[in-house]
Amino acid sequence: MTIAPDQLKWVIDDVIPHTAALRALMGDVSILAGRDITASAIADADILLVRSITPVDEQLLSGSPVQFVGTATAGIDHFDVEAIERLGVAWSAAPGSNAVSVVEYVLCALATSGWFERVVSGCPVGLIGLGQVGERLARRLTQLGCQVLAYDPLLVDWPSGIRRAELDEVIRQPVISLHASLHDQGAYASRGMLDADRAEQMIAALSERDDGGLLINAGRGDLMTLEALTRLVDSPWVVILDTWPGEPSLDTDLLSRCDWVTPHIAGHSLKARENGSDLLALAIARWAGVEAPALPEGADRKPAISRPSAFKAKLDANDVDATAWMSQFLCQQSILPREDVRLRATAKAGLTSVEFDQLRKSYQQPAEWTGESVTIIDGSSGLRAASERLGLKVASE
Repeated sequence: MTIAPDQLKWVIDDVIPHTAALRALMGDVSILAGRDITASAIADADILLVRSITPVDEQLLSGSPVQFVGTATAGIDHFDVEAIERLGVAWSAAPGSNAVSVVEYVLCALATSGWFERVVSGCPVGLIGLGQVGERLARRLTQLGCQVLAYDPLLVDWPSGIRRAELDEVIRQPVISLHASLHDQGAYASRGMLDADRAEQMIAALSERDDGGLLINAGRGDLMTLEALTRLVDSPWVVILDTWPGEPSLDTDLLSRCDWVTPHIAGHSLKARENGSDLLALAIARWAGVEAPALPEGADRKPAISRPSAFKAKLDANDVDATAWMSQFLCQQSILPREDVRLRATAKAGLTSVEFDQLRKSYQQPAEWTGESVTIIDGSSGLRAASERLGLKVASE
């Protein structure tokens, strides 16, 4: 049976951009803040589109006419899938939509914290989770010449060039980045997988090396426990958090002991948000049995959000150290210093959900630089190779 989406009642989170693909399907639309999407707010809705801060469960959906619910995010830990399916509601997420944005965040975090040149020079990186983000990050790191080992017990087809390891080995590495999906099912439940005992293992591993350790959580906050985080921030480990246990609330004292904190925006590039909307548009079209809207590419794409011009730079190759240039480039693209200052200025008395939401809504989304052009003057093969390893396109003059 074919459904006409444009004849239905929609409720959409106010931070989801209305791309051309989504607009081609939309009917009567109500736009609400994510925390204002309640059972009463969707009492006459047929389609519900949210991001990560709206719990979608039986309490929200029971008794509503909602037929389709989608999240414009890769993660679905805010979805009670069992309840959604039991109620007969179709659902979809947007896997991979923000993967490049998170990869860029982690690379910039490595540079901002002073670790990039070390990992490029052979310092091992341990990844927890090789899903859409983790695998892309692993491939980018190996492209840069880094040593990468990873833990993902659910992955069957293991990618080449990445060493498979157990969790206890991964957490002993000098650099650790968390990218596992958050779930409670089965023998490999990931919620709280980085607990107090594993935090102590990480701290003990510092005695085996002289260069300290770096932990980045740009995945899900509850992959680690509050006790684990507390122990790590009180240790010599450098801790970078885009997500944290108990998010969105963050205690002032704990915040003061973290090295870098950003308000869950690693995956919030302009392109990532538009990707999420476009993937939901395709999913709604499949569900409704209608022709999928075209997704224009490149110059034909009309952005739903005003975006700055594409990254372009001209580099004089004379006397340029390629690794130092890559680190400098990543520092220039990094949003960590800006967002860390903004969050701390807002959270002087502790971060609340209202302040957290406002930080995210007022966040100046960056344009992704992966695949953008860089022009090299008086071409240097080393600088050209370095640019390409970063993920840039290279032209010469």
